Amino acid sequence: MIVNRRMKDNLFIVFAIGIVFILLNCKWEKDYKRAAYLSMQPDTDLILAPYPFYIFDREARDAITLSHYSKEEIKNILEEHELSWDTLSDQWKLELEEENFTKEVNYTSHYTQYTYDTEIPIWIYGPKWFHNGIYSDEIFQQHIPSLYAKILEFDFSNKLSLDAFEKIFKIQNEKPEIIVTIVVDQGGRQLYKAHKGAYPFLESLSSNSVYFKKGKVAHLESHTAVGHMAIGTGAFPKDAKVFSNEIYTYSEGKVKHRPVYQGTNNSFDLSELKSSSFADEWDLFQNNEPVIISQCYANRAAVGMAGHGKEFNINTKKQNSLQPDADYVYWQDVKNLNWSTYSNAFEKPLATGKYNLYPFYLANKTNIKTHFEASNPIDFLSKIHHFQGSEFQVKMDGALFRETIEETIVKKNKHQDGKTDLAYLTLKATDAVGHLYGWETKEAKQVLQATDEEIKTIFEFLKTHYGDNFVLLVTADHGAAPMPEISNGLFLTHETFFKSVNELLPESERNKSSLINWITHSQLSLNKDLMKQYQISEDTIIQKILSIEVNQRKFFRKIWKRNEIPNVSF
Repeated sequence: MIVNRRMKDNLFIVFAIGIVFILLNCKWEKDYKRAAYLSMQPDTDLILAPYPFYIFDREARDAITLSHYSKEEIKNILEEHELSWDTLSDQWKLELEEENFTKEVNYTSHYTQYTYDTEIPIWIYGPKWFHNGIYSDEIFQQHIPSLYAKILEFDFSNKLSLDAFEKIFKIQNEKPEIIVTIVVDQGGRQLYKAHKGAYPFLESLSSNSVYFKKGKVAHLESHTAVGHMAIGTGAFPKDAKVFSNEIYTYSEGKVKHRPVYQGTNNSFDLSELKSSSFADEWDLFQNNEPVIISQCYANRAAVGMAGHGKEFNINTKKQNSLQPDADYVYWQDVKNLNWSTYSNAFEKPLATGKYNLYPFYLANKTNIKTHFEASNPIDFLSKIHHFQGSEFQVKMDGALFRETIEETIVKKNKHQDGKTDLAYLTLKATDAVGHLYGWETKEAKQVLQATDEEIKTIFEFLKTHYGDNFVLLVTADHGAAPMPEISNGLFLTHETFFKSVNELLPESERNKSSLINWITHSQLSLNKDLMKQYQISEDTIIQKILSIEVNQRKFFRKIWKRNEIPNVSF
């Protein structure tokens, strides 16, 4: 009897484990398919899903970075992602290392629908308009403009249903004088879990605001351009047509990539953004009286949140491009080490003239502990990514943003005019340091601490000038994968990918054309004419992609055809 009971118990345990495994396996596929449906372009043929922790990217950097770690934080990260301490300890010989140690690493990235890329926090401070509390509802970046529309009683065209979030709103006729949106780039939940105690202000805000602990990147891809477009427009990539940071093609034997918003001859092109932003529509609704500010060192972030400025019409949704407007949208011009804009649509605040990059570095290098040094402007330019991934960038971003609000709003007494202004800031140093050093590192912890302090300073600035007549929302555009050296992840370049797939063509044809029209990191469009010419089927291409190996390991976990992606609701 006892033996039979034990056998039954063991069978039940095995059965339960099997059910959990099936459910978990189904969940990742469901997440991917939902994101794919919300993101596919009209000519997308295939959706690509790598195995977890694998990175599919172009060969962007050859440099090896010396990163600093602590054993305690690495153990926590490994446990969080169900990775083996023993394996890493053997590979890195950690038993010989001190508690704090250094390792050379390459870089990591983000774009998938796995949780490390898609779990994001959302804090909303505005006690006049919201009931403080910690909420476990799933919420997308696309909901953010709808939250703003709700408190402004504004009928925004990309409005999503807020039925699940009615409980957070207070009945309030008064409108905020300003809504400030801060995006901590690559600041997904993985960053905060890795460095507990490094963000005291945001931790305190969790109990003094609306805090959504299950924010979600619901689209493909988990990239800067797409996340900021979602926050700015409330649209999904299938409608907005912004679906990656860059698009890859192949010609003349080379892989080429075009960054988002880049037109012909490297010109700037806002027409790529096919959805209006909340700022576009709110500004026009208020007769262009509100001030719109959007700042980030990368234009793909600043533009995605602000929208079209003076060029807004989206098939004549009302904007006259010649009408004067006060949209201050600006980013860094890295080649000239200053700040720039697209003057056809936006303005640049005078304050940017005080924040040229190299002079700022020189003026602050004695009081900022950092992980790089530059001896002259040319040396500085060669290390620009290290500057952007440092406390220097954080402090510059915060100071310029506050000064811009002061210049364009406060000094003109527009902070008391009853017209809600919109100000967007991306603190992107967390992204740069994460790519270069790894978000698991002490370098990333230092930048997170500086970012938290800068958000606190902005909050206090708003309190000083607005009292309680403001809303502050803090979130992220995406998370990121652990460093491949930590996760034992693989790295596949687009160069290798194109070469592998085009092996299906006759050798004489491979350098002339490609079976792939274009590819991002998750979406792929096929060259149907070339497939027909050489009688190559879609299934053959899928099998070829699935056969791609790196270090004798298969890289892709799943490939879906377009007709295998269901129409899903959310």
